[in-house]
Amino acid sequence: MALLSAGTPAPTFKGMNLTGPEINLENYKGKKAVVLVFAPDRVDPGATNAVKTLANKMKEKVEFITASRKVPSVSMAKAFLQQLGVKFPTLYDPSMAIYKMYGVENPVAAYIIDVEGNIVYSAQSDPAKVDLKTLEEAIVANVK
Repeated sequence: MALLSAGTPAPTFKGMNLTGPEINLENYKGKKAVVLVFAPDRVDPGATNAVKTLANKMKEKVEFITASRKVPSVSMAKAFLQQLGVKFPTLYDPSMAIYKMYGVENPVAAYIIDVEGNIVYSAQSDPAKVDLKTLEEAIVANVK
């Protein structure tokens, strides 16, 4: 399975949000570009804080959504994210349905979806961490 490529319409989805109400990708269409990050399977406060910092820095341009397929438990994940002050949507996808729609077999993968709902960037990276420098450069280059 390969990641979806730029120019492809982003598959829409709804799902459980660990930081708030249900996530619906359609809610962003016509309003804001979305950065969708399929996060590493391991819990890492440092990496989570780094993503939070980038999300806060870029919040005027994009909405960050992270996706996780494995968490110790939903209540522990919610408490962990709350303790770190994470406010951006965090999708929990234990069945990996959304992972499959986007062609993600092994995290870490990142997509940028423009305000019209089209993929403008996709990348697979090291399974241990999100390459935030490259992702920030991609946001600057692809989001107006």
